[in-house]
Amino acid sequence: MAGYIGKIEPFDDSTETWSSYVERLEQYFAVNALENEKKVPALLTLLGGKTYGLLRNLTLPDKPATKSYDDIVKLLKDHLSPKPLIVAERFRFYKRYQIQGETVNKYVAELRKFAEYCEFGNLNESLRDQFVVGLKDEQTQKKTVNCAGLNFCEKLSELL
Repeated sequence: MAGYIGKIEPFDDSTETWSSYVERLEQYFAVNALENEKKVPALLTLLGGKTYGLLRNLTLPDKPATKSYDDIVKLLKDHLSPKPLIVAERFRFYKRYQIQGETVNKYVAELRKFAEYCEFGNLNESLRDQFVVGLKDEQTQKKTVNCAGLNFCEKLSELL
């Protein structure tokens, strides 16, 4: 795809999620003003052999090229990223504590990542609570506990 802005690597589930890949792909299509009728051929070209082979199996007896862009994205999403179990995701979130040597910024980024599929009603409140509980440094932990009423962002900016 010479002459285009940017580069999209073949999908690799060991380095990113399908949702993340699709987000980057859609940005690639937007920045290159790719017309709708070219999205399927572009996607099939950019996917890579492993994912294309999977897609062929998912679309049999049809060929992937006969499907719409949205159908292909949904087929692969359903296969590669099945809907997570909320209880399992929350379990992982609540088990996440700051690791020795991990910066506060890195810990916060990890908590946000773990919260993605938790479907918390109030994300800031859940992040705040787990942030405080999981802090490694007891002095910092005590300092944040005594900040009653602060939301997560206020608590975090106070520490940084």
